[in-house]
Amino acid sequence: MAALRRGAAIGLIGALLGLAASGCGGRGGPAPSFAAQWDGRGSPFGRVSYPEGLGVDRRGQLVVADTWNDRILCCDDDGNPVAAFGSTGEEKGQFLRPRSITSDQAGYLYIVDTWNQRVQKFSPKGRLRMSFGEKGAPWGYDEAEGKFLYPYGVAVHSEGFIFVSDFNNNRIHKFDSKGKFLYMWGIEGRQDGQFKHPAGLAMDKQDRLYVADLGNNRVQRFTFNGKGEAVFDGKWGEPGTKPGEFDRPYGVCVDEEGNFYVADFGNHRVQCFFPSGKLMYVLGKRGTGEGELDCPLSVAVDAKRAVYVLDWGNNRIQKFVPAS
Repeated sequence: MAALRRGAAIGLIGALLGLAASGCGGRGGPAPSFAAQWDGRGSPFGRVSYPEGLGVDRRGQLVVADTWNDRILCCDDDGNPVAAFGSTGEEKGQFLRPRSITSDQAGYLYIVDTWNQRVQKFSPKGRLRMSFGEKGAPWGYDEAEGKFLYPYGVAVHSEGFIFVSDFNNNRIHKFDSKGKFLYMWGIEGRQDGQFKHPAGLAMDKQDRLYVADLGNNRVQRFTFNGKGEAVFDGKWGEPGTKPGEFDRPYGVCVDEEGNFYVADFGNHRVQCFFPSGKLMYVLGKRGTGEGELDCPLSVAVDAKRAVYVLDWGNNRIQKFVPAS
């Protein structure tokens, strides 16, 4: 695989897989410091071609949606590849541009297989367990239940419910643990509970769902009532370049303390917020050097509060560790 460049800390990809509500660290204070990076374009095992999704699992492994290679990579805490699964195609277990990954409390992986218009569930060892979803109308705004037009994000509730952002239909779908459609909400718009190209999703420990509402340059949060229906619970962000503003937020993750982190794609940075929505810190600026970013798409964290950023424009993953 491509060599890992190490900064202040040894061993790049510490642990990246359990997406939904992984520990993204953050008790206030300065932004974390660059530690290492994993880069290199190509198709050989251990290299990536413009990956778009990543996370940290319960075992502390880094899992990467190697999007243009149509596969999933798993790495140990030294950045060494330990497993890979998937190939290009439309059959079950294959992928066409996988984008987002999350895991449930048992360690199962849920992967948004975007161009195949579905979500696939795998065991921690990469064995297919379930596939659900199908393509909707070609021009979007398909009201059919459980049909997608380029799904993007996925998150899993503590009770097993699965949420999927339907990017071009401007809505969120809810499924049960077996992939059966239950409920959906959202239409195109800027009012509370409406969306314009919802992208990344994340679930916190209180089972509140965060949505990176990309086209509206904001993050929305939802709770759920006794009937399991979504209830708007807050929003943060406006279009712009100032701290707290966004330019196409793609990815979001939440730590164990409820702090949330946003991959601010067009501003070439990651922003971290307290649960109240107050800004904690801004990480990165545009560039190709260590600690600099070019169009970050995804962000995740590990149990040691290290932050991992999918630096898409630079075709690499960077690791940042809390300031000592």
